[in-house]
Amino acid sequence: MCLYVKEDVCEAENVRNEIAAVAFAVEKPGVCAALRGDTCASVEDMSDRREPPAGAARPVSFWRKTYLDPMLLVLVALSVALAVWGAWRAATDPSDDGGFVGFLLMGTAVIPTAWSVLRVLWSEDASVAIIVALFRSVMVPLAVCWPPAIATAVTVHLPVAREQIAATQGEDGWRYFFGERDGSLIVQTLVMGGLLGLILGILVGLVLSVFVVLPILAWFRPLGAAKSNMLLTETKEDQRVAKSSIRVLSVILMMALGIPTLMIFGREERAGNSVLETFANVPKFFVEPDYYYGDVMFVVGLLGIPFGIGLVIWLKRTQRPDLAKRAEYGVNALDDRIRWKRQQRAQAEEASKATGDDGAATRGDPAHPGASHAEGSSQS
Repeated sequence: MCLYVKEDVCEAENVRNEIAAVAFAVEKPGVCAALRGDTCASVEDMSDRREPPAGAARPVSFWRKTYLDPMLLVLVALSVALAVWGAWRAATDPSDDGGFVGFLLMGTAVIPTAWSVLRVLWSEDASVAIIVALFRSVMVPLAVCWPPAIATAVTVHLPVAREQIAATQGEDGWRYFFGERDGSLIVQTLVMGGLLGLILGILVGLVLSVFVVLPILAWFRPLGAAKSNMLLTETKEDQRVAKSSIRVLSVILMMALGIPTLMIFGREERAGNSVLETFANVPKFFVEPDYYYGDVMFVVGLLGIPFGIGLVIWLKRTQRPDLAKRAEYGVNALDDRIRWKRQQRAQAEEASKATGDDGAATRGDPAHPGASHAEGSSQS
């Protein structure tokens, strides 16, 4: 632990820092007898503190916490059971072509994914919760999409299911699910089912992260969420600004996903052929909502663009980022990089000025007669 101990003396500052880090990790601040001084406890005294005390709770691995959560495993088993049920229904009942059966065949992976993403609200610190949620939005579907797909493939290859599929498909091989015209059953169930389950799981995870997790953190645990965005939270004023900034950021991110969705689907479903006609159709929505809902979606999305731009400008001018921390991770924006370099130059100038003042004071200090004598000798 202390690699350079000679007569119980830590000879370098980095050695003391190393000891302090290890002591903090094992929750033993007494590993080093005098971290602020120059002396350390003996090597023998430190060696018996390298391990946590007996019975102390060890930290759970991040991967274990993500993939071996008991409730997650239960929901994976549930998704497999639902996939088997959906495959059996689709194989034995050709008239059952509803969206619910399609979800059973390809979308059950969203159930464990949703649980894993939402669980960060109570199982993770607010400063890392949104990062963990986004990570799980991608990594969890990669694992949980395949068990339902494998179960579906096995179910449709049972002799009874294959007989039902062959007996109920058309002469041209068409069938709503599992028709020969659509290709091999392995491709339909294992490959396509797994890939669609993966895509749906990622989309649901991202939607929950942006529309549920981040807003809840921003409004109910704002300081922790602000730290995850590397905002300053040291003073009361910093905390006030950080709270408002993280809440506005949550709204901006929701709009960033919501506005394109509204405009794309609204453009496909609107009754108006132009933007002006679409605006004119908005009042008609209250008379025939089933016919003019697309016009309203498109208009809401279009009007949200300038509003969102205004929020971005306000946030950029108001928020107080931790420039040092962002620079450490390389995530500063261009203008923040310029500000950070200016701050560094200003600090360097102040440090050099302070060093010059100290040097001048030292030359005239009576406590340093050697300096004055040398100066006098040079003048003579």
